[in-house]
Amino acid sequence: MKTPDDDPLHALLGTWEVRGETPVGFQREVWNRISAGEADLAWWERFSLTLLRPVSLSFAAVVAVAIGAAVAILETQPSSQAPHDAYVQAVSPFASVHLASH
Repeated sequence: MKTPDDDPLHALLGTWEVRGETPVGFQREVWNRISAGEADLAWWERFSLTLLRPVSLSFAAVVAVAIGAAVAILETQPSSQAPHDAYVQAVSPFASVHLASH
C-alpha cells in the first residue's frame, strides 16, 4: 500500500508556489460580487423563513393544539337526540340523511 509520501502528486504539490500579487481591491471586489448575488427576498420567502425558526414553530404548534382542543370541545357537545333515535337513524336505510345522498 502506498503512503502519502510515496505519491508523486504529494511531492509536486509540496513544491508548488503562488507567484504574483493579489490586486489591491481584490477582497473588496469579492465581497461586492457576493453581496450583488444576494437579492432581496420576496415577502413569501421572508414569511416562510420566519415560520421555520424554532420559536415560531413552537408557537405555531401551541396555537394549533389550542385551536384543535377548542374545536374538539365544541364538537363533542351532547347530542339533542336520544341514543335510541340516533341509532335507528344511523342504521335505517329509509332515514332522510341516507336518502339525501342518492
